[in-house]
Amino acid sequence: MSYVAPIMALVTALLCLLLDPWHEFKRNNYFNNLWHVTWSLLLMLSGGALAFFMVLTEFVLVSVTSAANVQIEGVVKEAVTILVAIFYFHDEFTWLRGFGLFTILVGVSLFNWYKYQKLQAGHPNEDGMLGSPDANASAKYVILEEIDDLDEGT
Repeated sequence: MSYVAPIMALVTALLCLLLDPWHEFKRNNYFNNLWHVTWSLLLMLSGGALAFFMVLTEFVLVSVTSAANVQIEGVVKEAVTILVAIFYFHDEFTWLRGFGLFTILVGVSLFNWYKYQKLQAGHPNEDGMLGSPDANASAKYVILEEIDDLDEGT
């Protein structure tokens, strides 16, 4: 991630400079005074920070567990998004959304039940190791600051 993120930022900035309609900023209400500029920039920075930490969390999660867990958690995130849209933004709750939420809950429950049964039976996980992924997390993932501390001898 430390190699890819700067490249992604540079490419995004370059595309922004080339493709965005810069002449429309003067007429845009989000940038017409200092308060709106400050508020808009804070909203963009907070959204960017949330996106960054979401990607970092997914990276750490894949490092510690498996890609299947990240997919399941992505599905749960979509279910939460639907629920927020219904309860907070008052979107219409149709039978199709209800069926989708039911399908999500059943799928996630079956996945968790399968993983629990597999763990109880003593079958190896995705990495071929017995036990839960949490038991082997420290062996699989080491925080980079700890490596730097070991290299410095502290």
